[in-house]
Amino acid sequence: MSKRDYYKILGVAKGAKSSEIKKSYRERAKIFHPDANNGSKKAENQFKVLSEAYSVLSDTKKRNEYDRKRSQKEPSRRSSPKGWGQSRSDRWGYGFGNQESQNQTRQEGSFGQTAAEDPQPHDPNAPTRGFELQFMVDVDFVTVALGGTILYNYEKYICCESCDGIGETNGKKCDECGGKRQVVKETNLEVKIPPGVADQYVLRLQSEGGEGINGGPPGDLFLKVCTKPHSIFKRKKSDVYMEVPISPELAEHGGLLDIETLDAVKTIEIEEGTLTGEELRIPKNGAAILWGKKRGDLIIKFLIINS
Repeated sequence: MSKRDYYKILGVAKGAKSSEIKKSYRERAKIFHPDANNGSKKAENQFKVLSEAYSVLSDTKKRNEYDRKRSQKEPSRRSSPKGWGQSRSDRWGYGFGNQESQNQTRQEGSFGQTAAEDPQPHDPNAPTRGFELQFMVDVDFVTVALGGTILYNYEKYICCESCDGIGETNGKKCDECGGKRQVVKETNLEVKIPPGVADQYVLRLQSEGGEGINGGPPGDLFLKVCTKPHSIFKRKKSDVYMEVPISPELAEHGGLLDIETLDAVKTIEIEEGTLTGEELRIPKNGAAILWGKKRGDLIIKFLIINS
């Protein structure tokens, strides 16, 4: 679990409503916009932390899980926060490891030293790369195992159309973006989930992050795949496991039984004298292997249930 206090980061109470969380997120995102802080990298990092907090607290399921784990064990205040919390995403080298210590405070929030204090000069008219965004996304078990496409909805900064990203109209500050040159836009994106991708894997979608400023390139979007639990199947690497209840009569005398696999309904043969706990392996009916067409096995464990 992340050791960050997402409520403190967004400046809301634990019992805050979804509308309050969204409003606070947008207000703070404007504060830490690099364009408002001379294009500082610190501002960009601070915005990433905001996005992480918002992606959890804006999702009811993730928020409940966060609250539950947080109530079990309060995070240590002396520990340095880490991107994505205590995840395994760092093994793929996407740079979500240790970030700067954020124990300092500022008036506008709890992100530590403000980006405006960055001593490095920056030309406000120079091309600036857009934000790199990172979120967690829940994906169905079968889609993760076999691959597929999901529709993902998120918010990102885009060039203000009212002023063409200049920040002014007719010599006055743009009413639409407030002179920030960019506005927040809700975006829908089709995301391809590779077949057999591992749980917690981080997908990189190039140029799908925030738009750049002054002709700068867009940032990238990083999505951590979180597999939703399935009511029937469990996965170990490329093999999929399931438990199938059978009657004492079928176990004793044997016979045919229809079962649901990941992508079909198959008829299997129950051997005569089958005992509880015995397993049947069906080759090439598990999860995809190495993002390809080959698949692992489906392992069925029989449970004799008296009706």
